[in-house]
Amino acid sequence: MFDKFKQGADTLKALNKLRQIQNQLSKERVTVEENGVKITLSGDLKVKELTIDGQEQKEASEVINKAYEKTQKAVAQKMQEMGGGLQGLLGNLG
Repeated sequence: MFDKFKQGADTLKALNKLRQIQNQLSKERVTVEENGVKITLSGDLKVKELTIDGQEQKEASEVINKAYEKTQKAVAQKMQEMGGGLQGLLGNLG
């Protein structure tokens, strides 16, 4: 019984660590500029700025971010179906 509590505590620690890493990554910025196109991404892969020929493309940035979020959800769903997800990575608590 105490093993289950220890597993739960270990899982919470791992989740907290993942949140810390995600928070740190979201603060990172990478900018690439080529052929009149400039894009800045955060470390958590969100488009922060998209400029084409000197004009900011906010609508395009929003659509790209929505597509990325939709893709993340689809991947998470597939991992769940395959028995993965965080439970698969961190051990089954059930």
